[in-house]
Amino acid sequence: MRTVRVRLKERSYPILIGPGLLSDFGRHLKATGLSGRYLVLVSQKPVWFHHGKSVQEALLREGFESALFLTPTAKSSEASKTQAVWARLIKYLAAKDGKNRPLAVVAVGGGVIGDLAGFAAAVYRRGIPYVQVPTTLTAQVDSAIGGKTAVDLPQGKNLLGTIYQPSLVVCDTSTLASLPERNWSDGFAEVIKYGVIRHPALFALLEKHGLDGVRDHSKLMEKIVERCAKIKAGVVAADEFDKAGVRIVLNFGHTVGHAIEAVSQYSHAYTHGEAVGIGMLVAADIAREMGVLKDPLLPERLESTLIKFRLPVYTKGLSTEAVVRAVGYDKKSLQKKNRFVLPVRMGRTQVVPDVPEAVLSASIERRKG
Repeated sequence: MRTVRVRLKERSYPILIGPGLLSDFGRHLKATGLSGRYLVLVSQKPVWFHHGKSVQEALLREGFESALFLTPTAKSSEASKTQAVWARLIKYLAAKDGKNRPLAVVAVGGGVIGDLAGFAAAVYRRGIPYVQVPTTLTAQVDSAIGGKTAVDLPQGKNLLGTIYQPSLVVCDTSTLASLPERNWSDGFAEVIKYGVIRHPALFALLEKHGLDGVRDHSKLMEKIVERCAKIKAGVVAADEFDKAGVRIVLNFGHTVGHAIEAVSQYSHAYTHGEAVGIGMLVAADIAREMGVLKDPLLPERLESTLIKFRLPVYTKGLSTEAVVRAVGYDKKSLQKKNRFVLPVRMGRTQVVPDVPEAVLSASIERRKG
């Protein structure tokens, strides 16, 4: 087992990484000081089908009592991250409360479940403990770490949320074996992001081996998850509340990526990673147009690596004007001016404010298939 620590003084917590960790989940919870709490487990039916038995058996062995909240079945998991589902979860917490036993929330699933459960934990009783058990690659390397919680609004993604740190993150890398093909590609978009913004050697490894060359090697996957977790933990420790201008680097590709998700109405048309991958290519194109890019080979290397991980590099059927409008809801905007994280070279980025709409539109248009 590998351990990465998110160092935030009294809000510090460990990230546990390795295969088979769910079988000892109850013991890990006890070590975090959550003994005696009644657990509300939040998950989705497909995830619970694969991992629910392991979680419940591990909790029973350590004497934990729990109840299960499953989000509604939908074509897109993002459909679970709505105000309506969040309100149902809050009412469920209240129904399980008041029995002289404090509550804690456990999110078992991908980034959607982590965001939903974390936001509910953040606001119920002004904050109760929660634990992240990410079961997708996207969540293990990115969304489960750092305390960003949210639900979506029709106007944009993650517009209703807060930063509220978990007590523990348990990344059981053996859960990744149950992922469908598309989810593997989805998760590697975030891994590729880390390579571009912070770790050229990680990018080179991905560029060399592609999807089939890394996902079936458990030790290598464990190292990749650990490397990404260390990068994310370091950035979060330096800028927990996204106020110091450090954490924004994690949003490389997300400005246009989130806009693509919003315009496609969070449907099955684009996963988060697919949208972010295209968003990274748009950002690289903007960097070239704005004179920020110092490595002319970066866009080509990025595109070919995304293709090696079976990620789309063009949009289909989306209006450029609609995507530009959706960018206007981006949370990184400052004083009504957009802000883009743009690549300079591998491992280095620059935040550029007020990218002209003409440049943005042209770059989005070039990514239409």
